[in-house]
Amino acid sequence: MPGFSAHRELQSLVRAGLTPYQALRTGTIRVAEYFGREDTGTIAPGKRADLILLEANPLETISHSSRIAGVMLGGRWMPKAELDKRLNGTK
Repeated sequence: MPGFSAHRELQSLVRAGLTPYQALRTGTIRVAEYFGREDTGTIAPGKRADLILLEANPLETISHSSRIAGVMLGGRWMPKAELDKRLNGTK
């Protein structure tokens, strides 16, 4: 399942000297800017509603990025329980 490596990459960026805020920006707004995408990268009216809701603040410690409460993808909310079922191959 894609996504697990992103948490390790965020931790590596912080160990390399970035703040958690800077590390998070590398995978959000900076990627959108690089690809010239104005419809993604931040949360604002008119942008894609793809986001991850966390149970803890990743600005306090970047490892909180893996404490996922749910995901909004394509306007559809998927709580952690549903994500866990998908990871386990059940529906």
